[in-house]
Amino acid sequence: MGLQCLVDAYGGDISYAGEIVHGKASPVRHDGLGIFRGVPQDILATRYHSLAATLPTFPKELAITATTSDSGVVMGVRHRLYAVEAVQYHPESILSQDGHAVLRNFLAYSGGSWAQNPDSGVIPSAPAPATAQGQNGFDPNPENAAKKGLPSILLKIQTQRLLDIDLAKKTPGTTPQDLATLYALHLAPPLIPVLSRMRAGTKPAIMAEIKRASPSKGHIAVSTCAPAQALAYALAGASVISVLTEPKWFLGSLQDMRLVREAVAHLPNRPAILRKDFILDEYQILEARLAGADLVLLIVAMLSQERLSALYAYSKSLGMEPLVEVNNATEMERGLALNAKLIGVNNRNLHNFDVDMGTTTRLADMLRGREDVLLCALSGISSRKDVEVYIQQGVHAVLVGESLMRAQDPKGFIRHLLGDPQTQTNDTPSPQPLVKICGIRTPEEALLAAHAGADMLGLNFVPQSKRSIDLLTAAVIARTILPLRLGPSPAPLAHDSEEKSDNQITTGTPWFQHTTSHIASLPRPLLVGLFQDAPLSIILHTLAHVPLDLVQLHGSEPAGMAHFIPVPVIKAYHVGPLGEGTEHVGRPGQESIVLLDTAPRPHPSTSPSSAGAGAPVGAAAAPAGGTGEAFDWSIAAEVGKRSEPLEGRPMPIILAGGLKPENVRQAVRRVRPWAVDVASGVEVEGRKDEAVMRAFVSAAKGAWEELPASVEPATVAPVQEGVLIDVGTEVIGQPVGATTAAPPVPSPGTSGIATPAAANGSVPPLPAVSAKRGLVRPEGK
Repeated sequence: MGLQCLVDAYGGDISYAGEIVHGKASPVRHDGLGIFRGVPQDILATRYHSLAATLPTFPKELAITATTSDSGVVMGVRHRLYAVEAVQYHPESILSQDGHAVLRNFLAYSGGSWAQNPDSGVIPSAPAPATAQGQNGFDPNPENAAKKGLPSILLKIQTQRLLDIDLAKKTPGTTPQDLATLYALHLAPPLIPVLSRMRAGTKPAIMAEIKRASPSKGHIAVSTCAPAQALAYALAGASVISVLTEPKWFLGSLQDMRLVREAVAHLPNRPAILRKDFILDEYQILEARLAGADLVLLIVAMLSQERLSALYAYSKSLGMEPLVEVNNATEMERGLALNAKLIGVNNRNLHNFDVDMGTTTRLADMLRGREDVLLCALSGISSRKDVEVYIQQGVHAVLVGESLMRAQDPKGFIRHLLGDPQTQTNDTPSPQPLVKICGIRTPEEALLAAHAGADMLGLNFVPQSKRSIDLLTAAVIARTILPLRLGPSPAPLAHDSEEKSDNQITTGTPWFQHTTSHIASLPRPLLVGLFQDAPLSIILHTLAHVPLDLVQLHGSEPAGMAHFIPVPVIKAYHVGPLGEGTEHVGRPGQESIVLLDTAPRPHPSTSPSSAGAGAPVGAAAAPAGGTGEAFDWSIAAEVGKRSEPLEGRPMPIILAGGLKPENVRQAVRRVRPWAVDVASGVEVEGRKDEAVMRAFVSAAKGAWEELPASVEPATVAPVQEGVLIDVGTEVIGQPVGATTAAPPVPSPGTSGIATPAAANGSVPPLPAVSAKRGLVRPEGK
């Protein structure tokens, strides 16, 4: 009777517990402090009557220390300052577990306050703030009983969450002071404007939920990987991802939400992250903000108006727009009194978890004409038909949980809810790859490469490389090339040129698809600066003097360096014979594009551990730049498939290593790269050869054209003096071996490509080019 007396003495009410279990044992959970120090969870406790303290009137001077595991009935309390504790069961009973430990802890107290009993683990605390409508923030008028006279499910969850919060506040590293320090250190991730994100594009916006279980349905999808599910939602077009973080009934966690935020953080138009939980304390809101939430859920049915207002204001102070959940007209009025801009109508009654799909319909009329309020329909939505009804009633967003979690194809189900009939197939034609010619050393070579059709020109700033150039030469090359960009903008790649519907605009785009799409849209030819294990200061100094469009990191630079370079970054990965070196390819949010090159062979004097297959260039005995040798292209194809799947489309990569006119066509068809990279493969006697460059570009960009039946891609003849590259292909207007007059060349300063003059001052003729990929080398080459 001590617990009842203690609660009553401080003004709390004792009433029917909602269950009759005289003389029976119930499992009990506790906070692990005071008399429960060292006691296991879910101990069996012998009950002796059916009365219990009521949460709405629970005294502010006391703290709840234990509840029944299954029904949430209060089983233990303690004073917040004085060493006074009480339990509502028989610890001395032969049926009660660990009763000796409980009594032993109690008898060990040696003072009248918790400050005098540090071994108890109890930290003295001030009384919890009371409100006019209830103590500890509870509304005094919830439905206290549900079907069959059992306690409300919501009431059980409230009790447990209070225990969880109290424990978290006392845990070193997660105390309120700790969280405040973390926030002051700017460790909370950036927010996005939730309302504008939800209004953009699709109507209604989809709020896709991650929910492993629920009190009413039990286990739904216990084995679900939250980050993977979230990424699927985002790529399908979800505007918000709702993450259940309550651990007991919904099997969620704050860690789930943190990882979900990480999984979508690199998307250019990421969805907002909602912490869906039973928010009772400002602590939970700050906790959510630090873990990456953009908004939190405030359930009106759980909170007094004063407490609701305080939590709403605190959330807004952290930059988060709360989602205010209501279930009836009275709760809607309370939400509107807050001037809430985001209101969700829950079709599920949280006291008994019954679903009434007409709830949203009835309450939508209360928001007629309120364009400043975004209305959401929550729970029970399972089909496009449900969505269409709400669209007609002015609903701006729908939250879908169980149906999505059970769907075999979450992305397809989201498109179904959005009414998007479009389906993507895997037979999308592969676009022409871009061509990067690396190791440009003079303005003349740069012009020849550009005239040959190169999209990117690589300038080598690796001192030990034979193709290295200084800053002055690089600046002259840049000044020579920049005027060439005044022509028409480059044609977009095939999959970027498609018309996009409103629904597609809000669909998330994977990191590498986004970055390469941007790079491909820039005026060409682009200038790429190649560095190998150079200090960041050297790279930034080079960028200050040479207008590079991209930087290529070709050594063992840390992935995070890309964040400090103000232009897109190409990161080279060096592939060993068995695929070594590709383990970390595809991590989004770092480099803008991945380049796969052949790993250098270790020097005989170098141990395999320091320079073996797959070791980054820059390790001991590694050559500067590429090796000029090819690796197994099936590895590159597999890397593209596994690293960033998007409806079967491979991850964009740049393929390098041993490419030349004779094999690039086969490489493109095998790997489907976004771009190909060549240096020595277009050189003759150590210098860039215009004819070979033309052959390479033509073969790469025409790889998907059908060859005559007599021509086998794998047996293309090597380049020889005066011989057409592609057998049987006719030179434009001329048979093989015929002389061809040089086409007119623009004068310097005009738009077009100026061809360098020959030594005698005349303009050398350009080689004849076939209608497809062939060419004839000029005499003397």
